[in-house]
Amino acid sequence: MRVPSISSNSIRVAPQQERSARRLAAFLEAAEALFAEHGFEAATMQAIADRSASSIGALYNYFPDKQAIAVTLLRKYSEELRSRIRALMDRAETLSTRDFAVEFIDCIIQFARDYPAWLNLLTAPVRFRRDAAARRALRLYLAQAFERKNPALSSERAMLVANVSVQIAKGMMAVYTDSEPKMREAVIAEFRSVLAAYLEQVLAERS
Repeated sequence: MRVPSISSNSIRVAPQQERSARRLAAFLEAAEALFAEHGFEAATMQAIADRSASSIGALYNYFPDKQAIAVTLLRKYSEELRSRIRALMDRAETLSTRDFAVEFIDCIIQFARDYPAWLNLLTAPVRFRRDAAARRALRLYLAQAFERKNPALSSERAMLVANVSVQIAKGMMAVYTDSEPKMREAVIAEFRSVLAAYLEQVLAERS
């Protein structure tokens, strides 16, 4: 069955005053907590308003629906994840390929633990339209790090390797989510090994 794609405007009106900014932050904090605790489908606009100690009318002044709230949160998560990945990429040349793979996997896992709503939104039965430029930027950071580690890689090959690495991380998150808590460390260990083996082969290539 095809997963429906959700395209929704995010914030209706950008806050102009400090009070409005605080209210917006309260709505996002409440939604984030509910998405983390109950998932996207179970959370409702009324529950978000109640959690933020505000009225449903005030919430609708900022967001047309909960999809818009999810998109706003995903943008925030995307910026934070890119920042963490870029910090790792800046150290890529100082790390062995295996250590790099381990740290990349661990970076993703730690992010999921820091922002549990992120994982629930990624695995929701709807697909939110996200910023294509932001997704490309993340892959570009990876590709550039791979080129620095192996100058023999062409830009096209490095971008392909970046895409494959991201897909490995996505696969890990899917298995991680479906696994019992007692098995999750084993899942992480397996995917560390998978990514390390793949990158050790690719980054040893010579033209």
